[in-house]
Amino acid sequence: MKVRLAFLFLMLFWQAGYAADNMLFHGTLVAPPCYISNDKIIEVPFGNQIALKKIDGVNFMVPVVYQIHCDDSYTAGRVAIVIDTSNPTTFDSAAVKTDKTGLGIRILVNNEPVTFGERIAVDDVASPPQVQAVPVKDPAATLTEGAFDATLTLRTDYL
Repeated sequence: MKVRLAFLFLMLFWQAGYAADNMLFHGTLVAPPCYISNDKIIEVPFGNQIALKKIDGVNFMVPVVYQIHCDDSYTAGRVAIVIDTSNPTTFDSAAVKTDKTGLGIRILVNNEPVTFGERIAVDDVASPPQVQAVPVKDPAATLTEGAFDATLTLRTDYL
């Protein structure tokens, strides 16, 4: 009898642990109010005459030219840019790997090394933060001549 009563008592509380309610999720998808450079690829040419021995993280710096365009739903001071890569170099935390062994491209925002994935507030979309790119070399590598490419993402985000 005690075993039956204990079992019945246990089952009463056991079932309470399995009670569940349904959940409903809903929302509205909208186009982002801001986009960068008409959603086109931004090419950053360094030219054809980069001297291997002069790559030092200062020489050959070039601006990354981009514009932020916003539609009428944009609210001033509520946008940021994010620069991100899945391929950073191991020798410079602000540089993206190129397809040339030992060569990276350091990214700077307003002359400061970028932190990949970090939101950078944009006070005025007509005058966004200055972004620069400069070649950097792995001190343990010997660079060889030839063309190179690197890719990263520049996107808008909302605060």
